[in-house]
Amino acid sequence: MCRMIGFISKKSYDISPYIDFLKNQAMHGKGAPHPDGWGMSCYDQNDLLIKKSSDPIWKNDVMSVKASAVLIHARKASFGKANLLFSHPFVFDKKGKIWSFAHNGTIYNLSGKKEKDEIDTQFYAKRFIENLKQDPVRSIENTIRELIEISENKFTSMNALILNGETLLGIRYVKEDEDDYHTLFYFEEDDRISISTEPLDSRWVPLKSGEFVMVTANSKVEFVKGTIKV
Repeated sequence: MCRMIGFISKKSYDISPYIDFLKNQAMHGKGAPHPDGWGMSCYDQNDLLIKKSSDPIWKNDVMSVKASAVLIHARKASFGKANLLFSHPFVFDKKGKIWSFAHNGTIYNLSGKKEKDEIDTQFYAKRFIENLKQDPVRSIENTIRELIEISENKFTSMNALILNGETLLGIRYVKEDEDDYHTLFYFEEDDRISISTEPLDSRWVPLKSGEFVMVTANSKVEFVKGTIKV
């Protein structure tokens, strides 16, 4: 169970407001506190900054950083205590791009499938990367389908934020339709699109279960909203 936020743009922005917003969610938002570590991936042109900590996000002072795409995650452990190895996002190299993966939810019944010291999100992220071909939407769709079968439909949420510096994908998929904790919202402004577990204000748009938003930022920012088929 976690709080997470990300954005992507053609321009570079100071990430401090995003850090502050997530600190507030982690300390005072739904299900608070979320004290079991935090992490972020910041992409900016040819640079990638990855930071992880087993401390709560509100105990960390982050230096001034600008990024054109960022993913930040504050953890509330479902499995395992606070541990640097379990702090999201999990980062992978695939097809010449560096992918960052963060999850909000719990997936059960993975014993015997995942490695001994692996948490559910690590297993989820690895399956996504293994399924990744050209289309990340099809990959997450196939991965969720697999995990429903593997877990025997025992999960709370497979909500995820996935980022490679050029593409940001947010997916909401929850077990219970009335779930008001495992939420995702997005907000469009100018050339920047943000996705968060909680809204900053009434302008943020909620995702229904099964919906995704995928944003690419190359010569222009392109936005796609759709529904996966599971």
